[in-house]
Amino acid sequence: MKTRIENTADVSKFYELLKDAKGKAMSVVNTVDTVGCPEGFTYINESIYSAEVPVPCPAMFGCECKDNCGKDCECSHPCNYDQYGLLKKDAAPQLVECGPKCACSDKCLNRLVQKGSNVEFELRRFVGKGWGVVTKQKLKRGTFVAEYVGEVISNDEGNQRGHKDMAQGMSYMFDLDSEFTGEVADFTIDAKTHGNISAFFNHSCDPNMKACSVYIEHRDPRLHHLAFFATRNVMAGEELAFDYSPSREEGKLTTTCHCGARKCRKTMSF
Repeated sequence: MKTRIENTADVSKFYELLKDAKGKAMSVVNTVDTVGCPEGFTYINESIYSAEVPVPCPAMFGCECKDNCGKDCECSHPCNYDQYGLLKKDAAPQLVECGPKCACSDKCLNRLVQKGSNVEFELRRFVGKGWGVVTKQKLKRGTFVAEYVGEVISNDEGNQRGHKDMAQGMSYMFDLDSEFTGEVADFTIDAKTHGNISAFFNHSCDPNMKACSVYIEHRDPRLHHLAFFATRNVMAGEELAFDYSPSREEGKLTTTCHCGARKCRKTMSF
């Protein structure tokens, strides 16, 4: 017999937001305080572009493979996903999936992130950390968890917004930068007011996910997709988290870390 969870906050607005979310149904749990849905947050399934950001030109060509793409595919060289749809250990740092111009079918192994997440999530309130995300199922290492989506803005605008957010001890900015493409960031994804479940992923100094750059409809290195993959096997009921500052760059804004990991660095940078 399942025990009924009594929420201490009104989470009805969350469920109203989540009704249009793609993927498996999500649950919302808050037994910590009376904080409900963030004001002004809109749930989106794909990133939106601000007026100052150029919409990428679609790829002009695609592979000519039949059915599943092999080692000679022009897109993957070879596929970065295995036969079970898991990211390979030796996967390239930049993942190129087959796109709209490719001849292969939608069953091709090299079409993963574009199909969306198949993970069952629970949005949960944590003591000292606020909202976070828990997986309700076991995940194998290499599982695609979710794409980071939000409002794509210029890096200059992102810096301005980021300073304001940090004054409140939070940040939802994710630079499309050199950490993934080798280029200086021109653009940033801001998930503060527009985002999906990934907007609620917390930081951990001992993470179980990592972000990878993914190219699908185009090859513009400034505006790639960002996809989270499990870096180890994850148990059902475990919080999903990634390292907000894996490069340990100096000169960034810092704040106190509350991740609770044994390897906690006590501070995190943005």
